[in-house]
Amino acid sequence: MTHPTPKAFDFGGEQAPAAEPVQPPAAPRALDFGAAADAAPVDSGPPRALSFDDVAAVPSSGITAKAVPGALFDSEDHPAVRDALATARADYPTLFAHAEGRFAILFRRILPVKLALVTDWAEESLMEQAALLQPITELVLKFSGMGVPALLDAALESTRAPAGMFDKLFRRPLPPAHYKPLLTSSRAQLLQLMADSEVAMRNLEASAQNLGLHGAVLAVVAALAANSPDAALLDALTQRRTLIGQAVRQAELSILQMGQVRQQAAELIAQVSSFLTVTLPALEMAQAQGGK
Repeated sequence: MTHPTPKAFDFGGEQAPAAEPVQPPAAPRALDFGAAADAAPVDSGPPRALSFDDVAAVPSSGITAKAVPGALFDSEDHPAVRDALATARADYPTLFAHAEGRFAILFRRILPVKLALVTDWAEESLMEQAALLQPITELVLKFSGMGVPALLDAALESTRAPAGMFDKLFRRPLPPAHYKPLLTSSRAQLLQLMADSEVAMRNLEASAQNLGLHGAVLAVVAALAANSPDAALLDALTQRRTLIGQAVRQAELSILQMGQVRQQAAELIAQVSSFLTVTLPALEMAQAQGGK
């Protein structure tokens, strides 16, 4: 008996389902999420304002949630840091009011206190200040070597008439005009010294303030560690505080000396300007009139 050749995907004699009548597509609706939107609304009573109490719990996926990142300085809550900040606030109220954040940073750096931290404390700042002292020293030496006071005295002396017969016969002073280019150059050098010294003093003052802050931190730490049985640590604290104190004092003396030099330079600038703009033009005018 001959069987008919099966057609592709022929699964027997099942009849094809009757085609449903084609319906026109429903008009699109805003925020249409499919058939769920067609479900009949459930009467849940009067609406409540932004209630999140009935939200179903999301099933756990087994993955541990990431921990909330901690503070930048986890040691901020260290008891020693809290005690140090309280001591600094009480012992250095003015400094603490202007540098509370820097106090906190330094205390977190040195606490818990260790011998290695103390022996190297503020070493970079000390080296920086040593370098900043050099320009101050050079400016003081430069001012002394300029010899402006003596040059100005000689210029003023050249404007005076001979006092006696001996001076008239034997003294041959240089004319006042001879000092004009010399004093003009000296005035320019003094102005440059004023500008350079201002920058040098500002940098040195900032360095001294920074060292003073490091010294105050050591003083607070030494007070907190006063009852420590570690004699080496206590000795290191004392030595480092002494070194920082000496460096601060040296900076203060250098700043004071530079301030005195700046005051002298300002006075000389005024005197040289007076000679160049008042005295010398008046002499030249008098000489011109006398020649006529």
